Amino acid sequence: MEQTLSHTIAEPKPFDDQTLEYIRGQFAHLQRDALGNERIFFENSGGSLRLRPVSERALEVALYPESSVRPSKAARELDRVKERGLSDLLAFFGGDPEGALLPTATASQAMFAVVRTVAENVTGTNIVTTALEHPSSYDACARYARRTGQEMRVAQPDRHTGGITPGAIAGLVDAGTSLVSVIATSNITGAITDIPAVVEAVRAKNPQAYVVTDTVQYAPHGVLDVRAWGVDAANIAPYKMFGDRGNAFTYLSPRLARLDHEQFAGTSARTWAVGSAAPAVYAGFSAIMDYLASIGGTPAGSDRRTAITDGLRAIQQHEQTLLRALLGGTDNQSGLMATPGVRVHFADQTVTARPRDLIVALTFDDLECAEAVRAYEERGIVVYERVATSHYSERILRSLGLEGVVRVSPLHCHTLTEVDAFLAATRAIAERAAG
Repeated sequence: MEQTLSHTIAEPKPFDDQTLEYIRGQFAHLQRDALGNERIFFENSGGSLRLRPVSERALEVALYPESSVRPSKAARELDRVKERGLSDLLAFFGGDPEGALLPTATASQAMFAVVRTVAENVTGTNIVTTALEHPSSYDACARYARRTGQEMRVAQPDRHTGGITPGAIAGLVDAGTSLVSVIATSNITGAITDIPAVVEAVRAKNPQAYVVTDTVQYAPHGVLDVRAWGVDAANIAPYKMFGDRGNAFTYLSPRLARLDHEQFAGTSARTWAVGSAAPAVYAGFSAIMDYLASIGGTPAGSDRRTAITDGLRAIQQHEQTLLRALLGGTDNQSGLMATPGVRVHFADQTVTARPRDLIVALTFDDLECAEAVRAYEERGIVVYERVATSHYSERILRSLGLEGVVRVSPLHCHTLTEVDAFLAATRAIAERAAG
């Protein structure tokens, strides 16, 4: 195992053929889009391919007309579905049972709520964040720093790695820091932040500072352990975890959960859900956990957390295999690092030097990013351009000294054969652009 982070990154190990066949059979529109067009979908950082059983189970539960708080048999079943979902969420996060879970429609909505709660309740003179943050966390920090009269301090990334170091963040922290917000994995560069080391460095400067992390990109590709990391909040979006859009969940540490927040009178201080539960979203999340538990080779009788984390580690091992193949090549194709006319950003020449997500950011010497994306689509491959004209990307890209990249983001259900097809297409696009 590589130990360049406080938490480990798995060595490459592909799924065996039988497991990979099972995995591929669970996903909708894996080889053809909804219109029937053949394609390879390497755009999972913009969402994710969907697990059929997740949507099917969520729809099954959504069709119940009952309220889960009523006494009928069907209503009691809905309540069991919700409670199982809450248990699965706590197991997935690795959370403290004394903490809280906040359900929202989107992970972005949750981040605004969390940042507002800390900013309004915790005395401080400054809020620290990074230039790599998603707009939901960066803009929330900016908004509530301004509203509460606090200074906003922004750590800058390492332009070589595309990541942020614990020292860059901790260097901005002092006794007046109320909140630190840091992304766990950049969905543009693929760099994984060493969250445990960030927390340790921050708390060495200010033991009382609250630390929240955006784990939306990290969660489908690595093991979350919020208690071990020491964070006060972490948000996830099931639509990036092979599930449905329209729901999100955030774990809150016991001390953050107790801060003053919107809630009905008479409810527990740890209650953050406001209004009626939607059992279907909990059913969908449990279906995702069922899938994770089925692919990790966990021994029978193991607890739910172990089965979930085994599945995630197996995903990470397979995805690291695909990442090494994309960068370094396969038996059939040379890798992106050796493709003339193509520049790979944020990837060390040794390929294995730094743990990173299965995201590759590249540019062509003789082709604009948007044109390259269209050229890939003509060859049946879906990728996406992140460009500085987008409010989602401008601040991040310019902090890295770039105006745009082509983002390539496969998923663990993809194969080395598909990587070969992508590499061949990339070489053909580069050669055609060079004339």
